[in-house]
Amino acid sequence: MNVYFLVEGKTEQKVYPKWIAHLIPGLERVASPMDADKNNYFLISGLGYPSILDNHLRNSVADVNDCGNYDMLIVVIDADESTVDAKVGEVSKYVYDNSLRLSNCELKIVAQKCCMETWFLGNKKIYSGNPANKECSQFSKHFDISKDNPELMPKPDDYAGTLSLYHYDYLRNMLLEKNIRYTKTRPNEVGKPYYIDELLHRVKSEPGSLASMKILFELCAGISQSVQA
Repeated sequence: MNVYFLVEGKTEQKVYPKWIAHLIPGLERVASPMDADKNNYFLISGLGYPSILDNHLRNSVADVNDCGNYDMLIVVIDADESTVDAKVGEVSKYVYDNSLRLSNCELKIVAQKCCMETWFLGNKKIYSGNPANKECSQFSKHFDISKDNPELMPKPDDYAGTLSLYHYDYLRNMLLEKNIRYTKTRPNEVGKPYYIDELLHRVKSEPGSLASMKILFELCAGISQSVQA
């Protein structure tokens, strides 16, 4: 089983290898797509949108077809303020409109709703209902991520940034309340096994919560079964 991952940003480029190591034990990373042999994966970042489609998706399809031994190409992209279905449809339309064809390889599209920081907010243990920090307290009052699905969290009307940026700010402040520093270039804590397990537990124990992340977890579980077979 060989898998090619094309992820959207730099955060995913740092986090996904740690998640894959935990969720798909036995799948080993290779430095070049041509190095894939058996139970390997290659991962590359598209370094943002729309370059992930305009440049990198074309190259990834070419890599997979040239190598000829990949079973799956997984494209990971932020849904941002779109729905998951709309974002998956956008990528599928791009593939169709540009006649991108995969030879003996399955395409899977994972849309992070609304971004990967949204998923990270699913760890209930980072939530502080009565934080000491005033700014953190404002986030808690706006939306209780320990009770309500983070994927459904809107931004406040007076927030000037994007929805994805608000989710990032929320996560950063919640983690800081626990004396954990988080940045997009240093997202260390969210890649640790205990953190991933908390997210897995929430998805399993709360049907309907973090539905877009559940898609990824189920996909990884299927790959893991193939690797272990």
